[in-house]
Amino acid sequence: MRSVLLTVAMAILLVGGWSVLAEDPPKRPTPDDKKSAKPDRKKVRELMGQKSEHVHKLLDALMKNDLAEAGKQGEELVKIRKEASWYLVKTDVYNLWSSQFTADAEKIVKAAKEKNFEVAKLGYLEMTMTCFHCHTYLRDLGPDISYRPDPSEQ
Repeated sequence: MRSVLLTVAMAILLVGGWSVLAEDPPKRPTPDDKKSAKPDRKKVRELMGQKSEHVHKLLDALMKNDLAEAGKQGEELVKIRKEASWYLVKTDVYNLWSSQFTADAEKIVKAAKEKNFEVAKLGYLEMTMTCFHCHTYLRDLGPDISYRPDPSEQ
């Protein structure tokens, strides 16, 4: 009985592992998936600078246990996320990270209103990881969508 169960378990693992290996790797977005117009690099850099400023203020507020200020900074981050310049590419993955950023910022705002410091800290950590994931994704897409200065513009 034991050997039959072991054989069945091994067969399931083998078939499951084989099916994962047989799947096509995720494809990179094609130029058609990207916005037709190149993003305004200056506006995007400005927006990312504002985001960075508010994230630093948010961390400072959390370090000082100032939930009111943390909530205010979270609200500012939600506003920035709604700016048109935020939308660099039209892909499902980019939309996923952008939506997750909003959810994380809103979590901080809600936690601040509820005076829940632990949830606010967790929201900050989640938001930071979301930023890392999204920025890595954008770098992997290549220089066409980067918010870094174009060497020809300098």
